[in-house]
Amino acid sequence: MSTVTASIFPRVEEDRYVALLQAANAIATCSDCDATSEALVSKLREVTHFDFLHLVAFDKDTNQVCFSLLDANGRRLEPPADDVLPLADSPIQHAHDSGEAVVTLDWSLEPRFQSYGSFLSQYGIGATCSLPLKRGSRRLGVLSLGRCYPNAYDEDEIRFLSLAADQIGLAIDAAVNFFISQRVQDQLKLILDLNNQVVSNLEFHDLLQAASGSVRRVMRCDAAAIMLADAEGKNLRVHALDYPESRGIFVEGALVPIEGTMPGDSFKSGKPMVVNRLDPAEISPEMYQKASAEGLNSFCDVPLISKNRLLGERTLLVRQILHRVRNNFQLVYGMLSNQLQTTTDAAEALGIGAIARRVMTLAQIHDHLLTSGLNTTIDFGAFVPSLCASFEALGLARHSNVKLTCHCERVDLDLDSVTAMALVISELVQDSYFHAFPNGTGSIGVS
Repeated sequence: MSTVTASIFPRVEEDRYVALLQAANAIATCSDCDATSEALVSKLREVTHFDFLHLVAFDKDTNQVCFSLLDANGRRLEPPADDVLPLADSPIQHAHDSGEAVVTLDWSLEPRFQSYGSFLSQYGIGATCSLPLKRGSRRLGVLSLGRCYPNAYDEDEIRFLSLAADQIGLAIDAAVNFFISQRVQDQLKLILDLNNQVVSNLEFHDLLQAASGSVRRVMRCDAAAIMLADAEGKNLRVHALDYPESRGIFVEGALVPIEGTMPGDSFKSGKPMVVNRLDPAEISPEMYQKASAEGLNSFCDVPLISKNRLLGERTLLVRQILHRVRNNFQLVYGMLSNQLQTTTDAAEALGIGAIARRVMTLAQIHDHLLTSGLNTTIDFGAFVPSLCASFEALGLARHSNVKLTCHCERVDLDLDSVTAMALVISELVQDSYFHAFPNGTGSIGVS
């Protein structure tokens, strides 16, 4: 194929680079996928003309498609399923695998990628330039741009678009890291909210009501409900429902049969059940009718499991919930640790590290609460030594020649005071380890 120089909408090169930097900054500061998609399409139009845009992001662990954005002739499209438009036979997969741009100057003459070519012909696209999105050695995905006429990309344009793809790749990666960081903070707040409900109000219904409300807000869903099995084990009763836009079809106190229903199947199997599209072939007629009437189109049922045992008395239930809260602290700490390993921003790493240490401090409070009985007060003098012993596990003891000692008398404090004091001690000990011993020797006393 011959390359024909194409110059469309000429502009001063400096303006294009400024527009590119503005586009990258707009994308990097987005807080969710929809905002990122809108910023990408609108801002990229200020950088280069295109009639077609197809962006695909790949999961770094599975190398499977985790996000797709499609825009043709100024209209946002729903990306086709893989059996309709297999990416394996497309320039996008080829660009991702090779890490190099794939340019097709005239699709009417292109013998490869026939399925993708047929798809493009529906929108009158004559030429495309598919560019890998990378951050260092990590391959994030592919950005494919197209124009409605052939021979639309000369060498200078391809060089500029490759530079644009590098900047957009960095921006998208920054936006993803920011989104993950926000989700981790939301999940941590959910755990703290549930914990506060457990320790401050042991009324069973109020606890479940608070839990369903917190889950709905953090998971950003329209409705959240908690169902528990009745004494006979034949039905699941809706004990708490948080659904602000309910039309009155789903209500608290309703019974859902365990046999023959999706919630019941999840309860029996111990596995989550997901329906991403309301389909009468996948759910019972009664459930389909109720969901349609309520305006719900997708569901996720997650079983509540406690070592394969049904929970009985309230004290046992609260203890099991506290165990779960503690485990969730460990989960959030692990997520923060993983995020800390991948971030390259020093300020962000410092902030994530501080949050991780506070999460583990709160986990220590839960450990002590569980071992001392479900009381509303804690012997702070007995708690502090166990907190100090955990600092080495938290990575605070940076110098092996710095000795930490704890001498505390018995003093009973309420849980709010214990939490505040434990966080203060953790911060003070951390600052002492980090800044007080330039020669790496000395001692810290907590009393």
